[in-house]
Amino acid sequence: MLRTLNSQLAFRLTSVLLLILVSLSILGIWTKEQFNDKFRSTQLANAREHYAAVLADLDRRWGRESFNLKTRLEAQKILADTEQNKEKLMVYLISQGNSIEFPSLRIETTQGEKIASYDYASHVDTSVRFLPGQTNTWAQNPKDGTLYLVIRQFIWLGKENGYLVLFKPMDHALLTHMTYPGTRLSLWWKGKAVASSDGEEGLRKTAARYPTLESKDSNAYLTWFGPESESSPKLLIEPLGSELINMGTIARPVMLTFFILLIAITIGFSGLWLRASRQMDALLQAEKRHKALDSIDEQVIESLRTAQTGPVKTARLMALSMEERMRGKTPASARHFDTTTTDPAS
Repeated sequence: MLRTLNSQLAFRLTSVLLLILVSLSILGIWTKEQFNDKFRSTQLANAREHYAAVLADLDRRWGRESFNLKTRLEAQKILADTEQNKEKLMVYLISQGNSIEFPSLRIETTQGEKIASYDYASHVDTSVRFLPGQTNTWAQNPKDGTLYLVIRQFIWLGKENGYLVLFKPMDHALLTHMTYPGTRLSLWWKGKAVASSDGEEGLRKTAARYPTLESKDSNAYLTWFGPESESSPKLLIEPLGSELINMGTIARPVMLTFFILLIAITIGFSGLWLRASRQMDALLQAEKRHKALDSIDEQVIESLRTAQTGPVKTARLMALSMEERMRGKTPASARHFDTTTTDPAS
């Protein structure tokens, strides 16, 4: 019986401890996810705000630079349609080199006739159509797939107005220069990724990860310029920061709390366990001595009293029933019995 009781107590203690450990683990994981979700949400909101300011600054800077370039070209007075002036224009543009914000440009008449063109790095082979009154548009070079922001401004050609058409490549280098640690950028146009801050390799990975822009729920995107439309590219922002709380971080307080509770519960159970063990042991000793003597004595009565005051209710009832049986009296369920009597002859 004592062995069975010990087994039951051990089983219950183990079950309680396992339940506490599982509960603490679930609570820890839930807390981790809540904190990390909040962290990612804050991180994404900050990134969105930052890059919205960056895009607005680029819009202003490129507009200012296009106007300054137009002003400098007009000041050179080399835009008249003569062969000598064309050579002067090319010498001037070449001398500017990569200091020009726009590596490709065209100078055209208002009828669309090209007067001069310049490409610093590579030739932009793209046809551009502007709607009436439109000054900015987007065009993709069919040769290499590069997307360009195209800016058109009126420019004085000496005798009449013409157009200065500027091409700004929206390429990997631009996004790499824009990005800051903890984020990755990709530019999408007409549903496809066209540039990445991680270069060509990053572009392939982005296209493999996200079949469509709408599949990126955990990220954010911004329309580059102007109102939302099919012709406006989207800047996808992916937070790359590590989790605020990982499993290693949450495991330490969970295990510390578990061990504190383990010690507290073990101390509490050990006292109960010892009392219950003494109670059952006293019950067994009383039965064994009574069987050996075939009578009741002070030692048997003392053992029964110990069993009758223990923590286990079943053992207490058994001790009462056993004493009545040993005294040859009516069971306690039928009449009142004074358990304080210690005289075997009473």
